[in-house]
Amino acid sequence: MARSSRPKLFFPQEPRQPKGSISAIAIRRHIGTLMLTLATLVLGVFFLLQLNVDLLPAITYPRIGLRVDAPGVSPEVAVEEVTKPLEAALSATEGVVQVYSQTREGRISLDLFFQPGEDIDQALNDATATLNRARSSLPDIVEEPRMFKFDPSQLPVYEFALESSLLDPVQLRVFADQEIARELAVVLGVASVDVSGGLREEVQVNLDLNRLQSLGVSLQDVLTALRERNQDIAGGRLEGDRGEPLARTVGRFNSVQELRDLVLPLNTSRRIYLRDVAEVVDGAEDQRVFVSLNGEGAVKVSIQKQADANTIAVVDAVKAKLAEMRAGGAIPPDMDLVATLDESRFIRSSIENVVTAGLTGTILAALAVFFFLGSLRQTFIIVTAIPLATLAAVILMQLFGLSINVFSLGGLALGVGIVVDNSIVMLEAIAAGSEDHHDPITHAIAKGQQVESALIASTMTNLVSVLPFLMIGGLFSLLFRELILTISFAVAASLVLALTVVPALASRLLGTRNSSGVQNWGMIVQFNRSFLWVRYRYGQLLTQVLKYRLLVIVLAFAIF
Repeated sequence: MARSSRPKLFFPQEPRQPKGSISAIAIRRHIGTLMLTLATLVLGVFFLLQLNVDLLPAITYPRIGLRVDAPGVSPEVAVEEVTKPLEAALSATEGVVQVYSQTREGRISLDLFFQPGEDIDQALNDATATLNRARSSLPDIVEEPRMFKFDPSQLPVYEFALESSLLDPVQLRVFADQEIARELAVVLGVASVDVSGGLREEVQVNLDLNRLQSLGVSLQDVLTALRERNQDIAGGRLEGDRGEPLARTVGRFNSVQELRDLVLPLNTSRRIYLRDVAEVVDGAEDQRVFVSLNGEGAVKVSIQKQADANTIAVVDAVKAKLAEMRAGGAIPPDMDLVATLDESRFIRSSIENVVTAGLTGTILAALAVFFFLGSLRQTFIIVTAIPLATLAAVILMQLFGLSINVFSLGGLALGVGIVVDNSIVMLEAIAAGSEDHHDPITHAIAKGQQVESALIASTMTNLVSVLPFLMIGGLFSLLFRELILTISFAVAASLVLALTVVPALASRLLGTRNSSGVQNWGMIVQFNRSFLWVRYRYGQLLTQVLKYRLLVIVLAFAIF
């Protein structure tokens, strides 16, 4: 007797969910993806407001400068007593490849050149230490040397000229030094205030050599008397019953009359004053720097910002301070302040042009996506990815210490195209058949997995082709470093968004059955017809090209 076989039940197995997929995790954990997107949005806006704004990237040239003033010293004497000793000392600085010097009357200039990529801050410290050791061998007439590194950020960001119909050149220079420069030096972000032009006050002691000889007074006696008398000396504490006040001997000259009444210390019974052997004149030094505005004499005030300060913020703060001084009466009504240099204008204009170009590209990209995809939801996903990628790149710019300038903004604008490319690839893969699938989540995970590896490979190819430019030395690397980095940041951000935000949005938005009917709009229908006609003509052309492919290859080599 044959055994009756029981019917076997077969249950359809669910398709296996791909594991280890970034897009699958983003789709399943859509709430977490949303939270990370909001965090990126908030941090990006916050860092965008914190980034420094400059016209060009922060560039430090491999060069250190030294300026030494030696009033009244001829070039021949300065070369032997100042230039050569400094050259011998500074040439021992580690990393120096060339020392260039220039000597003229009253001024010695030395420039130390280093290899590109050297740590200029450390080199500046080493050169400063060497200069301090060599300082004692220089003549006493040499003024305090100034050593600095060549940095475009140290150039003036704002300059203006002062002119007045009531003040003479000496009074105008005194006002600029004691009022304008003192007030602007405390503005946030200002590193230094330089005043040039006009006439500086100077008390001149014109000695009468005949009188000196007749009275038996030497030139050294006069110099010694002036040096020892014109100083304040601390006297320490005075012990008393009611306290211990501090005491000091006041000796500095406060007026020209005090200088005329200076008694020269001589071993004679007769008291000889400085006015007996010299003419003391309260005048001005010889003018060597001339500043004119519209043909009239003026005084120029130059503002330098701190290295890490925002140029636009510093210039705006300086303008606000000048307006406050004008309103408070500190600047006379007859005095005109004419701006001759305003870096903030150029920066604003350049940044506005780049931002306008970037926004124009974004709008055009959105329109192209809208016409080709014919879907408001898909266009919304693409348009959402563009600012998110930009803000993600801004976060990386802040972390790497970059600034907003023409090069970095240009890199962000160039990255918009790559952002759209990656997002469209992922979106098209998920959109194909999403409306007919019973489970849009499973469909999105499967389709995202199919293109994920291709997106990673293509994006890595773009990064690999750009990053080697960072290894190029010289001025090219210093100038284009921020451009290359911002492009790399935008590319990396586009990949992350294409693998996370785009599939998460697409799995939720494209699975709905409701349609806006935008594909039936007249302009969309007309565009699709035109596009189909172009495709048909292209197919015909391609057929002919393939038919005569050998001739086409020969013509291509002949033309190109």
